Amino acid sequence: MGKLPKFDMDEVLMKAMNQFWRYGYSATSIRDLENATGLFRGSLYHAFGDKREMFLRALRRYDQLYREAPIKELEKHASPRKAVLSVFESAASEVIESGSSDGCLEVNVALELGAHDPEVASFVAGAFAGMAEFLRASIERGQANGEISPEVDPEQTAKSLLGLFLGLRVLSRVSPDESFLESVVDQAEALLPPPVPVSQAS
Repeated sequence: MGKLPKFDMDEVLMKAMNQFWRYGYSATSIRDLENATGLFRGSLYHAFGDKREMFLRALRRYDQLYREAPIKELEKHASPRKAVLSVFESAASEVIESGSSDGCLEVNVALELGAHDPEVASFVAGAFAGMAEFLRASIERGQANGEISPEVDPEQTAKSLLGLFLGLRVLSRVSPDESFLESVVDQAEALLPPPVPVSQAS
């Protein structure tokens, strides 16, 4: 029996993740994964079990790279308000500057698989809940340091911001219009007004 080739597992997983990200789960075949990773199916099956397991591992890797890690950095930002808005600005500039229509892998698979795959639906729902929690906590920190109005309801506004962000991700795949994307960023900013000065409030 021949020896299986040695390879960098993380590098292979990243290549598989990019394949699923661009083309989706159903449209990606084992042959596509062979071409993307440079490995034969025997090596892929040995390393990951099957296509679904490779997909789930790629989805978890994506979540670590594009949600968990960025949020940890944004939580350190001196301005919670700017941290929240940077999420929208980054997503918009990704489309405007690079012309990318890949969107967000988690949003993509929620639309593709969420209705009939409970495991994927549960994972993605957890990721979205984590994003909503980051938004809520950021709003509360922004209120504490005086840059966001105390009139803003942190929990409800976080949900509104999450819905706005997910909508941006979906529509940017099919309608990457610059003025539209900029209007979404403006809407996010409008949901986080600064406190009204005392002289104006009176």
